[in-house]
Amino acid sequence: MVEFCDNCGSILMPSKHKGKKVLVCNLCNKIIPLDEDLKDSYIFSEEIEHPEGEEFKNLIKMKNWRK
Repeated sequence: MVEFCDNCGSILMPSKHKGKKVLVCNLCNKIIPLDEDLKDSYIFSEEIEHPEGEEFKNLIKMKNWRK
């Protein structure tokens, strides 16, 4: 399901704001509360950041784990 911003017409993206699931316009920053019946229609994910190059350090550890 796709929702559009009433102010600017941009696509609203699912997000979390103050612990609640909402739709946010990335263009004009409008925040719209998400209805309970629509929450299951959207996928909410959280991006986990790690230092650049960390995956290569873990790869070396992974190769040597049997030793």
